[in-house]
Amino acid sequence: MVDLHTHDSDGYSRRGFLKSALASAGLITVSQYEAAAQMLGGTGGRDVQGWGVSPGTVQLSGNENALGPSPRAVDAILDTTYSINRYDLAPDLYGNIARRHGLPVVDVTSQFELPADAWLAVGAGSSDILTAIAHAYFGNGGELVEVSPGFGFMARLANQKGLNVVSVPLADDYGPDLVAMQAAITEKTQLVVVTTPGNPNGRLTPISALKPFVESIPSEVLILVDEAYIDFCRQPGDRIGAAPLIADHPNLIVTRTFSKVFGMAGMRVGYALAQPDVINRINENRANTLSILSGYAAAAALKDHDFVRRSQELVHSGKDYFYSQMDALGVEYVRSESSFVLINLRRDVDTVVDTLAKDHDVWVANAKQRWGMDTFIRVTAGLPEENEAFVEAFKKVLVKS
Repeated sequence: MVDLHTHDSDGYSRRGFLKSALASAGLITVSQYEAAAQMLGGTGGRDVQGWGVSPGTVQLSGNENALGPSPRAVDAILDTTYSINRYDLAPDLYGNIARRHGLPVVDVTSQFELPADAWLAVGAGSSDILTAIAHAYFGNGGELVEVSPGFGFMARLANQKGLNVVSVPLADDYGPDLVAMQAAITEKTQLVVVTTPGNPNGRLTPISALKPFVESIPSEVLILVDEAYIDFCRQPGDRIGAAPLIADHPNLIVTRTFSKVFGMAGMRVGYALAQPDVINRINENRANTLSILSGYAAAAALKDHDFVRRSQELVHSGKDYFYSQMDALGVEYVRSESSFVLINLRRDVDTVVDTLAKDHDVWVANAKQRWGMDTFIRVTAGLPEENEAFVEAFKKVLVKS
C-alpha cells in the first residue's frame, strides 16, 4: 500500500509540516492554511482531490508527479525565502549531482559565474539546457536524427536552426529502432537523439543496447541521451542510465530533470552531464538561469530518498492498475518504464479526449494532436482515486462513443 498523504522520512505529517512552516515564516496565517491544505490531499467532501489542481479535476495529461513536491524541497524553499535578494548558486547542488552519477566534483566558487571545467551544467529546466545545446552545436545545413513519434523538442530547435530532421519510425514494439537510426547517420549529421524511456511510448533503451549504439556513432556526431523519466524504471540497475559512458565518449551528453520523480515541474530545474569541454561550450551559450529557490530546493530533493521511493511506488502501482483495467476492457496499451501509459483505442481519439474533459473533468494527452498518433491517448499515473476516476469515466465514454 503506497503511503500518499501521511508521513515522510522524518516522521512528521506533510500537512502539519506545511502548516507550521508557512505560519512560522509569516507567509500565511493559520486561517489561510485551510485553503492551502487543499493542496495536501484534503478532499473537502469531494471524491477526487489532486495535488495543485482544483477539487474534482483529474489532471493526467502532463506527466507531473501526483505526490506533489518533496517536503524537503518545500522546507528548503521556506528557509531560503528571505534570501532572495541575494545571488546564490546553491553550491551543494553541483556536488550532489556529480556524486549521484559518479562524476568528478568541481567546487562552485562564485555566485555569479557558472563553474568552469565541470562535468555538468544545471539550468532552468531541461529545455534551458537543450536550447543551449542547439545554440552551441547546430549549424545551418546539418541534420538531426530522432525517432518519430518522439519528444521532438530538439527537432523543433533543429528546424529553427536550419537543420534537416531525419525522422526514424519506432520499431514494432514502439521502442527506438537503433539499427535504423545508425543507418540514417550521414556526413551531415550533427546530433542523434535517444530518449529513454521514450515519450510518448514509455519504452526503455537498456544500457546493453545503448552502449554499442553509442560506440557505433562517429566521434564527430553529438549524441544526446534524454533521461527525464529514467528514475521510474522498475529495476534499480536501469535507473543508472548512460552516465557511466561519458568518460569514454566526448561526444555524449546525458540530460535529466527534477520535474518528474522529484515533483518540481514548476521550479524548472534540469541538468546535462558531459565531459568538461562540452559543458563549457553549453555554458557559453546560456546564462546563469537557475533561481536561488530552485537551486536549494533541488539540492534538498536529491536527499529525500523516501519521497523518491514513494513516487516510484505510486507510478508502478498506477500503471499496474491501468494494465489490469485495459486488459479487462480488451484495450491495447504499451507497457511503459515511464510515468505514463500509451493506450490504443483503435478509433479516432478526438471525441474521447474532448468528452473526458468536458463531461468528466478528466484530462489526458491526445496523442493524435501531439504526435500524429490518431488512435492513441497517453495517461499519466496519478493518485489511486485519480486513476479510478479516469477508468470509470473512460468506460462511460467508450460506451457512448
